[in-house]
Amino acid sequence: MRVLVLTFVRLGPALVYAIGAVFAASMLLLAMYPSRPFAWALYLTLLPVLRLPLVLLSVAGMGAWELLAAFALMAIFGVYLTFHPKRFLRARFVHAHVALLGLVLANAAASTAAAGRSGGSLPGYVDWSLPLPTALLGTVLIIVAALACLFTHAEIIRRIRIRASIDRLLAHRVSLH
Repeated sequence: MRVLVLTFVRLGPALVYAIGAVFAASMLLLAMYPSRPFAWALYLTLLPVLRLPLVLLSVAGMGAWELLAAFALMAIFGVYLTFHPKRFLRARFVHAHVALLGLVLANAAASTAAAGRSGGSLPGYVDWSLPLPTALLGTVLIIVAALACLFTHAEIIRRIRIRASIDRLLAHRVSLH
């Protein structure tokens, strides 16, 4: 059961990127079939969750096809990392944190996009609260990506402790001889 839960959590960032690929596909569907209600429903469902990463990637000159390919490759890479957990810990760390930061930034941009601000409009005021998405999908994605980050941190700390205990044992063994 533990292995199944860890595998699901490790798949979290890949799920984020796969949802990004679906969103890029929805943009393509909307461009090809603008009168289809399904294309609009899919696009408008995913827009609040993934708005900012798409804006950042489009600034880099990526179109919808390139965006779809980039997200799909990142999702495939995440699946590969999930099933090789011992081998690529640093890559899993970066993969999970980029997914989490992208989601948090997307929701921060979506939550501050308002006509006026209530309270906190004092000069120098910084709102440090975590903007949670209004969509259930966004909340689930942030939780799963945060768990992946947390488990990656725990594994890094565990490896550091194991190395330290091995070094202590070796130092003790050398001092005995």
